[in-house]
Amino acid sequence: MNLSVIRCEVGFMPTNAYVVRDTESGDSLVVDPGFYDPALTEALQKLGINRLRYILLTHGHYDHILGVRQLKDRYGGDVVIYESEAAFLKDDSLSLVKPFCNGIPMIRAADRPVRDGDRLPFGDGEITVLHTPGHTSGSVCYLLGDLLLTGDTLFCESVGRADLPTGDDHALLRSVRRLAALGGDYKVLPGHMETSTLAYERANNPYLE
Repeated sequence: MNLSVIRCEVGFMPTNAYVVRDTESGDSLVVDPGFYDPALTEALQKLGINRLRYILLTHGHYDHILGVRQLKDRYGGDVVIYESEAAFLKDDSLSLVKPFCNGIPMIRAADRPVRDGDRLPFGDGEITVLHTPGHTSGSVCYLLGDLLLTGDTLFCESVGRADLPTGDDHALLRSVRRLAALGGDYKVLPGHMETSTLAYERANNPYLE
Protein backbone atom coordinates (compact mmCIF):
# COMPACT_ATOMS: atom_id res chain seq x y z
CA MET A 1 0.00 0.00 0.00
CA ASN A 2 1.00 3.56 -0.68
CA LEU A 3 -1.03 5.69 1.71
CA SER A 4 -1.73 9.41 1.49
CA VAL A 5 -2.94 10.92 4.77
CA ILE A 6 -4.33 14.35 5.64
CA ARG A 7 -5.07 15.38 9.22
CA CYS A 8 -7.99 17.80 9.59
CA GLU A 9 -8.85 19.69 12.77
CA VAL A 10 -12.64 19.76 12.89
CA GLY A 11 -15.41 20.67 15.29
CA PHE A 12 -15.56 22.30 18.68
CA MET A 13 -12.62 20.74 20.52
CA PRO A 14 -11.07 20.53 17.86
CA THR A 15 -10.78 16.85 16.92
CA ASN A 16 -8.32 15.28 14.51
CA ALA A 17 -10.14 13.64 11.61
CA TYR A 18 -7.94 11.70 9.20
CA VAL A 19 -8.53 11.24 5.50
CA VAL A 20 -6.61 8.26 4.11
CA ARG A 21 -6.33 7.12 0.48
CA ASP A 22 -4.44 4.16 -0.94
CA THR A 23 -3.05 5.67 -4.12
CA GLU A 24 -2.68 2.28 -5.79
CA SER A 25 -6.22 0.92 -5.35
CA GLY A 26 -8.09 4.16 -4.72
CA ASP A 27 -9.57 2.74 -1.51
CA SER A 28 -10.32 5.62 0.86
CA LEU A 29 -11.53 6.16 4.40
CA VAL A 30 -12.10 8.81 7.04
CA VAL A 31 -11.38 8.32 10.73
CA ASP A 32 -13.45 10.13 13.40
CA PRO A 33 -15.28 12.85 11.45
CA GLY A 34 -16.16 14.92 14.49
CA PHE A 35 -17.77 17.59 12.35
CA TYR A 36 -18.56 17.98 8.67
CA ASP A 37 -16.75 21.20 7.87
CA PRO A 38 -14.69 22.73 5.04
CA ALA A 39 -11.36 21.34 6.26
CA LEU A 40 -12.70 17.82 5.78
CA THR A 41 -14.25 18.38 2.38
CA GLU A 42 -11.13 20.18 1.15
CA ALA A 43 -8.98 17.22 2.21
CA LEU A 44 -11.25 14.79 0.36
CA GLN A 45 -11.07 16.94 -2.75
CA LYS A 46 -7.30 17.30 -2.49
CA LEU A 47 -6.88 13.51 -2.50
CA GLY A 48 -9.37 13.11 -5.34
CA ILE A 49 -11.84 11.10 -3.26
CA ASN A 50 -15.38 10.77 -4.56
CA ARG A 51 -16.36 7.65 -2.65
CA LEU A 52 -15.34 6.21 0.72
CA ARG A 53 -14.94 2.56 1.59
CA TYR A 54 -15.08 3.10 5.37
CA ILE A 55 -15.82 5.66 8.04
CA LEU A 56 -13.85 4.38 11.03
CA LEU A 57 -14.88 5.44 14.52
CA THR A 58 -12.47 4.95 17.41
CA HIS A 59 -15.29 5.55 19.91
CA GLY A 60 -18.71 7.14 20.19
CA HIS A 61 -18.25 10.56 21.79
CA TYR A 62 -19.94 13.49 20.07
CA ASP A 63 -16.69 15.16 19.04
CA HIS A 64 -15.81 12.08 16.96
CA ILE A 65 -19.19 11.33 15.37
CA LEU A 66 -21.09 14.56 14.61
CA GLY A 67 -19.93 14.61 10.98
CA VAL A 68 -20.69 10.98 10.18
CA ARG A 69 -24.23 11.31 8.82
CA GLN A 70 -23.45 14.15 6.41
CA LEU A 71 -20.17 12.53 5.32
CA LYS A 72 -21.87 9.19 4.63
CA ASP A 73 -24.72 10.85 2.74
CA ARG A 74 -22.23 12.56 0.42
CA TYR A 75 -19.43 9.99 0.10
CA GLY A 76 -20.88 6.66 1.24
CA GLY A 77 -18.73 4.23 3.19
CA ASP A 78 -19.44 1.60 5.83
CA VAL A 79 -19.57 3.05 9.35
CA VAL A 80 -17.28 0.92 11.55
CA ILE A 81 -17.36 0.91 15.36
CA TYR A 82 -16.70 -1.62 18.12
CA GLU A 83 -19.80 -3.75 18.63
CA SER A 84 -20.64 -2.60 22.18
CA GLU A 85 -19.75 1.03 21.40
CA ALA A 86 -22.55 1.15 18.83
CA ALA A 87 -24.84 1.92 21.78
CA PHE A 88 -23.27 5.41 21.86
CA LEU A 89 -24.78 6.15 18.45
CA LYS A 90 -28.28 5.61 19.86
CA ASP A 91 -27.87 7.05 23.37
CA ASP A 92 -27.17 10.77 23.64
CA SER A 93 -26.32 10.41 27.33
CA LEU A 94 -23.40 8.16 26.37
CA SER A 95 -22.20 10.17 23.37
CA LEU A 96 -22.63 13.45 25.31
CA VAL A 97 -24.03 14.91 22.11
CA LYS A 98 -26.31 17.49 23.77
CA PRO A 99 -26.11 20.48 23.67
CA PHE A 100 -23.69 20.21 20.73
CA CYS A 101 -25.99 18.68 18.14
CA ASN A 102 -28.24 21.69 17.46
CA GLY A 103 -30.13 19.95 14.67
CA ILE A 104 -27.13 18.21 13.08
CA PRO A 105 -28.35 14.97 11.44
CA MET A 106 -27.01 12.06 13.49
CA ILE A 107 -25.95 8.56 12.54
CA ARG A 108 -27.78 6.07 14.74
CA ALA A 109 -26.42 2.69 13.61
CA ALA A 110 -23.18 1.19 12.36
CA ASP A 111 -22.80 -0.81 9.16
CA ARG A 112 -19.87 -2.87 10.42
CA PRO A 113 -19.77 -3.60 14.17
CA VAL A 114 -16.32 -5.06 14.86
CA ARG A 115 -14.49 -7.02 17.54
CA ASP A 116 -10.91 -7.19 18.73
CA GLY A 117 -8.68 -8.70 16.07
CA ASP A 118 -11.09 -8.21 13.18
CA ARG A 119 -9.47 -7.37 9.86
CA LEU A 120 -11.03 -5.19 7.20
CA PRO A 121 -9.71 -5.36 3.63
CA PHE A 122 -8.21 -2.13 2.35
CA GLY A 123 -6.22 -1.89 -0.89
CA ASP A 124 -3.91 -4.89 -1.03
CA GLY A 125 -3.67 -4.91 2.77
CA GLU A 126 -5.98 -4.74 5.74
CA ILE A 127 -7.04 -2.71 8.75
CA THR A 128 -6.62 -4.47 12.10
CA VAL A 129 -8.97 -3.63 14.97
CA LEU A 130 -7.44 -3.40 18.46
CA HIS A 131 -9.92 -3.16 21.33
CA THR A 132 -8.40 -0.63 23.74
CA PRO A 133 -10.95 0.06 26.50
CA GLY A 134 -10.41 2.80 29.04
CA HIS A 135 -11.47 6.12 27.58
CA THR A 136 -14.72 4.29 26.90
CA SER A 137 -15.42 0.59 27.26
CA GLY A 138 -15.60 0.13 23.49
CA SER A 139 -12.70 2.33 22.37
CA VAL A 140 -10.54 0.87 19.63
CA CYS A 141 -7.36 1.68 17.76
CA TYR A 142 -6.81 0.81 14.12
CA LEU A 143 -3.62 -0.48 12.50
CA LEU A 144 -3.22 0.27 8.81
CA GLY A 145 0.18 -0.12 7.22
CA ASP A 146 2.55 1.97 9.35
CA LEU A 147 -0.33 3.99 10.85
CA LEU A 148 -1.67 3.53 14.38
CA LEU A 149 -4.91 5.49 14.73
CA THR A 150 -5.42 5.86 18.48
CA GLY A 151 -8.48 8.07 18.97
CA ASP A 152 -8.60 9.22 22.60
CA THR A 153 -6.65 6.24 23.93
CA LEU A 154 -3.07 7.42 23.33
CA PHE A 155 -1.86 11.00 22.87
CA CYS A 156 1.60 12.46 22.47
CA GLU A 157 3.17 12.04 25.94
CA SER A 158 -0.25 11.43 27.47
CA VAL A 159 -3.44 9.36 27.37
CA GLY A 160 -7.15 10.05 27.20
CA ARG A 161 -9.37 10.77 30.19
CA ALA A 162 -11.28 7.97 31.85
CA ASP A 163 -13.87 9.87 33.90
CA LEU A 164 -16.70 9.89 31.34
CA PRO A 165 -19.45 7.25 30.93
CA THR A 166 -18.01 3.69 30.68
CA GLY A 167 -14.45 4.99 31.26
CA ASP A 168 -11.99 2.97 33.36
CA ASP A 169 -8.52 4.26 34.22
CA HIS A 170 -7.13 0.79 35.00
CA ALA A 171 -8.35 -0.53 31.65
CA LEU A 172 -6.84 2.51 29.93
CA LEU A 173 -3.40 1.78 31.36
CA ARG A 174 -3.65 -1.84 30.22
CA SER A 175 -4.65 -0.67 26.76
CA VAL A 176 -1.80 1.78 26.24
CA ARG A 177 0.68 -0.82 27.49
CA ARG A 178 -0.77 -3.22 24.94
CA LEU A 179 0.02 -0.63 22.28
CA ALA A 180 3.54 -0.19 23.64
CA ALA A 181 4.09 -3.93 23.27
CA LEU A 182 3.33 -3.93 19.55
CA GLY A 183 6.32 -4.94 17.48
CA GLY A 184 8.14 -2.28 15.49
CA ASP A 185 7.30 1.38 15.13
CA TYR A 186 4.17 3.16 13.90
CA LYS A 187 3.06 6.70 13.20
CA VAL A 188 0.69 7.53 16.05
CA LEU A 189 -2.31 9.50 14.81
CA PRO A 190 -4.35 10.54 17.89
CA GLY A 191 -7.79 12.05 18.20
CA HIS A 192 -6.46 15.35 19.56
CA MET A 193 -3.23 17.34 19.55
CA GLU A 194 -0.11 16.55 17.56
CA THR A 195 0.93 13.31 15.94
CA SER A 196 3.77 11.16 17.26
CA THR A 197 5.43 7.79 16.80
CA LEU A 198 5.13 4.69 18.93
CA ALA A 199 8.91 4.64 19.45
CA TYR A 200 8.77 8.19 20.80
CA GLU A 201 5.87 7.32 23.11
CA ARG A 202 7.66 4.25 24.47
CA ALA A 203 10.60 6.49 25.38
CA ASN A 204 8.73 9.59 26.60
CA ASN A 205 5.18 8.77 27.65
CA PRO A 206 5.06 8.02 31.40
CA TYR A 207 1.88 5.96 30.99
CA LEU A 208 3.68 3.43 28.78
CA GLU A 209 6.28 2.53 31.39
